[in-house]
Amino acid sequence: MAKGAAYGISTVTLEDPVIGGFPESFTGYSFLAIVKDSVTFNDSAGGKNDIEIEDSDNPYASLQSGLDTKGFTLDTYDLSKETYQALLGYTEVGIWNVEPTKKVNLVKAVQIVTRDFDEFPSKTFQWAKMDITVTKAGTIGKSGFPNLHLEFKQLAHFDSEGAEVDGARWALTADIAS
Repeated sequence: MAKGAAYGISTVTLEDPVIGGFPESFTGYSFLAIVKDSVTFNDSAGGKNDIEIEDSDNPYASLQSGLDTKGFTLDTYDLSKETYQALLGYTEVGIWNVEPTKKVNLVKAVQIVTRDFDEFPSKTFQWAKMDITVTKAGTIGKSGFPNLHLEFKQLAHFDSEGAEVDGARWALTADIAS
């Protein structure tokens, strides 16, 4: 029987999206200090609106009233200047790191590479286009570290003719390198 688990995070990398495909390589910004067990999938089914009628105890029809969403969350302790610039749009002014006056719209292609563990090989997961929301979390004190909380939401991905194309994929990491 095949073993298909994924174990641990090796890297999470952001890259600019590519129309109709995936970046050829993920060499953009990579996260450091990912909080243990913080990468959590949060896919959810779209809503349904049941139409009821008086002469039945069962729904007459069930209409979709919301879209499915796919994504995950991640927390990082990496509060470096580079992280603030890449995720929150801060700029360096003299010795200060300055917050932008407007919220940054962060849309990126995302790659997660997992670790090898015994019989579980490393896997590489890629999303062509994701909306990323970044918030500050945690505490500044002796009981823990502050962190950045990121929510990733998969967006529709289109080719140059406007047709929707696949936006997520995975492969064994060893097969990609070959």
